Amino acid sequence: MKKTKIAALLLAASISVPAMAESIAMVNGKAIDKTDLDNAVAIVVQNGNGNVQDSPALRQQVKDTLINREVILQEAQNRKLDQQPAFVKRMEEVRQDMLREALFADLLKNMPISDAQLQERYSQTQSKFAGTKDVHARQITVGSEADALKIIDSLKKGAKFEDLAKARSLDPVAKQNGGDMGWGNLARMEPQLAELLKDLKKGQYSSKPMQTRVGWIVFKVEDIRDAKLPPLAEVKPQIERQLQEEAIAKAVDDLRSKAKIQ
Repeated sequence: MKKTKIAALLLAASISVPAMAESIAMVNGKAIDKTDLDNAVAIVVQNGNGNVQDSPALRQQVKDTLINREVILQEAQNRKLDQQPAFVKRMEEVRQDMLREALFADLLKNMPISDAQLQERYSQTQSKFAGTKDVHARQITVGSEADALKIIDSLKKGAKFEDLAKARSLDPVAKQNGGDMGWGNLARMEPQLAELLKDLKKGQYSSKPMQTRVGWIVFKVEDIRDAKLPPLAEVKPQIERQLQEEAIAKAVDDLRSKAKIQ
C-alpha cells in the first residue's frame, strides 16, 4: 500500500494517549504511543477491504507516517500557523459543522424510523409508480439547432446513434458510453423531457431536437417497460434516509419557530 494512501486514512483516526503508555518513537521530546500505532494500523486494515493485513512492513510504514505527521504538526505550531486568522476561522467553521452533525445524530436517536413508517412510504411510492413507464434512453448534445438537425439527418441516412454520440456529442460521458442515459421513470422526469420521450417507441429517435441550458439534444429510446419498484429490502436504506432528512427538517423548523429572530 502506498504511504500516501496510508497517510490519508490516518487523518480520520482519533487517537488518545493513556498515562504511562509504551512509546514507539520520540519526536523532539514528544512520545508517539504504541496505542497510536495499533489504532492507526487497525484503520488501515479495516479500510483495505481484505487486501491489507497487519504485518511488520505495514507497521513500519504506518510508524513512519505517524512520525512524519508529528514533525509536520510541530513545525506548523512552531510557526504559529494555528494562530493565523484564516486558520482560526476555518477551525470555527469545522467546529460548527461538527456541532450541526452531532445535533442531527442526537435528534435521530430520539426519532427512530419504524418498520411501519418504512412500509407506509414504500406503499406510497408504489402507488405513484403504478401505471407509469420506465424508459431506457440515449442522448446526443450539440451546440446549435443546426448541428442537431444534422444529427437527425445522419440518423435518417442510417448512421448509428451510439457512433454519432461518441463522435459529436458535447457531453464527455456520452463520448464514452454512446449517450446512454440508463433507465428513468417518465413520472419522475422533467415534464418537457417526459413529454418528448413518451411519444417515442422502442428504437425511435426524436424528429426534433430539444433545447436546454446545456445545448440542443437529440434523444433515442432504446427500450420501454412497465415501471416496477424494487423490493422494499433493496430500497430500504434510501427510504430510511429520506424519512430521516424529513424528520430533521421538521425538527429544525420547530426550533426556528421557538427561536427569537429579529
